[in-house]
Amino acid sequence: MRAPRGPGRCGPEEYEALLRHLASWGFVVVVADSSVTGDGTEILAAAQYIVDQDTNAETIFHQRIDTDNIASVGHSQGAGGAINAATRSANLITATAVLDLPDPWWASRPVDVIDVAKLTGPTFFMTGADDPVSTADPQAEYFDKTAGPAVRGRLLGVGHNWAVDGEGFRGYLTAWLRFTLSGDQTAARAFVGDSAEILTDPHWDRQAVKGL
Repeated sequence: MRAPRGPGRCGPEEYEALLRHLASWGFVVVVADSSVTGDGTEILAAAQYIVDQDTNAETIFHQRIDTDNIASVGHSQGAGGAINAATRSANLITATAVLDLPDPWWASRPVDVIDVAKLTGPTFFMTGADDPVSTADPQAEYFDKTAGPAVRGRLLGVGHNWAVDGEGFRGYLTAWLRFTLSGDQTAARAFVGDSAEILTDPHWDRQAVKGL
């Protein structure tokens, strides 16, 4: 996807605070070091790389990776890449979380076009309420077309690059990964049932949950 005017592209180092936060919760975090990730190739390769390390006796990851539970996560262009990686992974990727997924008309290359109808695993759509790149109705349509379980919501008062350091949404993102990758039932309460926490959180709007 082409970089929106204004926000531009962000490199891996700009997400360091968020990545370190996720790692502190026990997740093995592998980052695609590329400025062009919309087609999902780099993200899927990163997932396959860490799975391969589980059987490599010469690495610190030997027999320490839960290869049955892997998530793809991405922001902006990388959000589209996370979806493409998931839908092309032959079920290697089991859960997805996307931050500020651009509206469909931002896809400038055929390989960047996403098909959310192919998402069968749980998917969490997050965006900033003031983001001109990820607007309310197209984001709702993504959610509606997703085949598998899904959650969506917009964080109030923030724009497109709010996801870089993770402030404001780290809690829900961490809970989502804990719930979908390790079955954490405390984390599940944020998303599951009529009283799911995210549905009544006053800091968010346009929240919805399906299939959970």
